[in-house]
Amino acid sequence: MKNNVGIRVSSFVALMVSMALSAFAQNQPGKPWQVNVMSYNVQHCAGVEMDINYDRTADIIWRQQPDVVALQELDSVTSRSEGLNQIEELARRTLYYPVFAGAIDYAGGKYGLGILTHERPLSTRRIPLPGKEPRVLLVVELQNYVMACTHLDLKEENRLASIPILVNEAKRWQKPFLIAGDWNDTPDSKTMKEIGKYFTVNTGKKPTFPADKPKDCIDYIASYNARPAVGLKSWVLDEPTASDHRPLMATLRLPIKSADLMTLKPYLQDPQPTQMTVMFQTTAPAHCWVEYGTDKNNLSRKRALLDGQEVCFDIENRITLDGLQPGQRYYYRVCVVDLLMKHAYEFHTGDTLRTQLYQFTTPQVNSTDFTCVIFNDLHANQQTYSFLCDTLRQEGISPDFIVFNGDCLPEPYDREHALRMIHNLADPIGGAETPIFFIRGNHEIRNYYSAGMHRLIGYPNDKTYGGISWGDTRFMVLDCGEDKADDHREYAGFNDFTQLRAEETDFIKRELKSPAFRKAKCRILLSHIPVFGNDDKYQPCRDAWAPLLKDQPFSVAISAHTHKFNYSPKGLEGATYPVLVGDGPNIKGATVTILQKKGNALHLKTLSKNPDNCIEVDL
Repeated sequence: MKNNVGIRVSSFVALMVSMALSAFAQNQPGKPWQVNVMSYNVQHCAGVEMDINYDRTADIIWRQQPDVVALQELDSVTSRSEGLNQIEELARRTLYYPVFAGAIDYAGGKYGLGILTHERPLSTRRIPLPGKEPRVLLVVELQNYVMACTHLDLKEENRLASIPILVNEAKRWQKPFLIAGDWNDTPDSKTMKEIGKYFTVNTGKKPTFPADKPKDCIDYIASYNARPAVGLKSWVLDEPTASDHRPLMATLRLPIKSADLMTLKPYLQDPQPTQMTVMFQTTAPAHCWVEYGTDKNNLSRKRALLDGQEVCFDIENRITLDGLQPGQRYYYRVCVVDLLMKHAYEFHTGDTLRTQLYQFTTPQVNSTDFTCVIFNDLHANQQTYSFLCDTLRQEGISPDFIVFNGDCLPEPYDREHALRMIHNLADPIGGAETPIFFIRGNHEIRNYYSAGMHRLIGYPNDKTYGGISWGDTRFMVLDCGEDKADDHREYAGFNDFTQLRAEETDFIKRELKSPAFRKAKCRILLSHIPVFGNDDKYQPCRDAWAPLLKDQPFSVAISAHTHKFNYSPKGLEGATYPVLVGDGPNIKGATVTILQKKGNALHLKTLSKNPDNCIEVDL
């Protein structure tokens, strides 16, 4: 039954709200799985003194910032309200989208219900309910749930007759169905016991009437039991004069469909011969584990524990699979259970997601062969990245691991932005099955969330520099910090890369003496800013590290940063080994580097649209 009679969504107000909310929404943290609901019988915006005051009612709503508001006893262009549409008056003052449903004709206009929403409604429905004075159910569909509002009749027989209609309407929706309003009956009544068979009341037995000294609980916020929301908290506002009821509030945790519990792929980090780290993000905090093994039909289970507790308080998940066999293929899948509530003595769970089976192969301890692909300086240029990925596929390159050598995740301003950039890189290249190393460039260091990248990237030993072994090859990875001095005005005193470079100097000295470096058959130097071949005026890395590194037995030094392709086969600036500097993000010159080792032979190749940037050499 689709019936829009008596429903009014003001296009003028909606346009005003849309324009205003475009700026407002940018400042909201946004939890689509958590909803703040207000139910308020506003008594046609007349206070206890029967003085209509829209600013007063709107201010109550604005101060609470609910996601959705169910309003009862609203006038629409009645003589009592001086011909004004009350929900439009409230919408203009609160910057919400208004929906009104008239229940009866009254004083030259309508009298009924309204719903205010932060987001634009997708659809609306008006369903008549029985009553000596005609009643109505207003239903508004939103992106992740459905909100309904009703004001049940004063007579019990009509209230009871309304319940099957409410249930039938709730059944037709696949989304969580929330309902609120003044139901004119107390928690222990026959009406509420019958409602309780189908709906979960999320607000308990909180008195809201009369407003000056509340003693009766007749206002409720509830959810349909087929996909019930969980009440995280509820409260009554201390507002004794704006109406004859007090406003009722609830924070509800919506259930999430299994397919929506994890909408991004996992990505592999910190690969080692006996362990692999699986990182992934869920839509909301969840109970998670990874099932893995060499046999698809016989999988073990691993979850993240911290001092005996499962780590399930945030959307970020990092599960390290250890005790693995080197050079072995493993299958794995991520499992997610919707964690609706986790309180001290109460918890609620929802749907379960199991991803498809992915696979990876752990590095061999003494393997002589590998294929590695190295990107650099993409600067979030998705067109360039797509071109380079397509070029690799055309070449038939199937890497064992992937390196993003800096300035590929530039200037992350918040977690959402950082995750979007990570998955824009990891997902197209198959990061769920091929491990990735993210090397920090100077642009990854900038912006508000830059220090938060440690939470999303599995740096080996949680350091942005270090030594990495792949078979009989040793990679020395260096983090050069910023390309300007710490006291440069752009950094406002927040940086101390001088200290970081001093730590790395100590690391370099230790690494050069380490068995892993000395016994390696092949050694590769990786850094974003070149130690050799950098044209910046500020050169702290060359000054500190070149004397230590220039005569070492590296097969090649691979870097980036300058946005100018350069290959010096006989070394550069004192280096006694080849130096490669990748190009920049422009699709006309951008490069991707392929390192292939077979036995004792190391092969280097670069791909680019620019033929001058394409080389192929045996090192």
